[in-house]
Amino acid sequence: MKDELVLAFAEAALARGDYRQCLIALEGLAHKYPLNSHKDSKLKMLMITALIGQGDQEKAVLICRQLTHSKDNEIRQVSKQLLSVLESPRLGRPDNWSIQLPSLDLDPSTGSNFYKTKEAREKQPEEKAPLTGPTRDLSLGFSSLVLVILISLTIFLSGCVQIITDIEVQGPDQIQLNWEIKSISKQLLPWQVEFERSIQESRIKVKVNTTSEGQQKIQTKTLRSDEASMVVQEIFSTAAKTAGVKIPPPTLSLKEKNWIIGVQQELHLTVDLEEIPQIPDLKLLARIHKAKNKDMLGKPLATSQVGTNVNWQIKQGELNSIEFHQWRWNKLGIGTVLVIILFVLNLILQRIRLKMGFGFPELPP
Repeated sequence: MKDELVLAFAEAALARGDYRQCLIALEGLAHKYPLNSHKDSKLKMLMITALIGQGDQEKAVLICRQLTHSKDNEIRQVSKQLLSVLESPRLGRPDNWSIQLPSLDLDPSTGSNFYKTKEAREKQPEEKAPLTGPTRDLSLGFSSLVLVILISLTIFLSGCVQIITDIEVQGPDQIQLNWEIKSISKQLLPWQVEFERSIQESRIKVKVNTTSEGQQKIQTKTLRSDEASMVVQEIFSTAAKTAGVKIPPPTLSLKEKNWIIGVQQELHLTVDLEEIPQIPDLKLLARIHKAKNKDMLGKPLATSQVGTNVNWQIKQGELNSIEFHQWRWNKLGIGTVLVIILFVLNLILQRIRLKMGFGFPELPP
């Protein structure tokens, strides 16, 4: 319990920018946990952040190299990305980026030039501040470094999650949609918090449940096919906007043919991910409930049967599409057809009876 309080104190010191207090608190815990364990890796990641804040980049690089051998796959990948940024070559600062102040001719005895005689001030030539020169564009190296850092932060905050889209065709023109978002680190990511806030502020009528272990469940009521298509587009667009990427809105369509005794249904789902960058540890999965794999056609990855559901993996950087064909019996239509058949059969039997001479049934005299 004491170690947890010390860790909480270090995180609070880091949040308010007191890097020295943060390092002092963390150094006391550095030797209490096994090397490259999960807690040891977490402590070192906090130390790296504090060292960078203090400007001690060399020590931060040494600790970051140790984290590349961590047992935690997430920590290991993040440390490799951070190490590539820290070890990038330093760019020189052009002279015209700084303003050089002229040296003040102070009197040695008083430390001030206020009491100099008028003659001394008139003999001293007037010094002018040097011109700073015209403002120039940032160099290509500096812009590239900033771009790499921004992309790394976006990937770190947006990746490391598994997004499962549940689709269930419950009846004619009836679709149930659910989403399940899981954080691999079992901690709620900033992207998930911002995504939930954006959904609540939008016009989408969904129910969002969030747990402290980094899990989010988004549920909708039973929708018509056109309503379901709009909800899918809104959810994907909000998620992409929150992550800082642009993707075309997906398309969901349900075509049906009613044959009285049943309905022939054809579901199409297209997700275009060709324009987004490759995000590590991001898993996208679509799950069709109460379906058969033989009725599915997925591209570029094939579908797989898992119990009564069909799973379809969505691949990054590709145009993904799936087609779903099924036949759904209509109980009311089947009952109506059976009643008509029995009625016609009864008429035929009555006609045969009359032709055989039995006539209509009569009461005895």
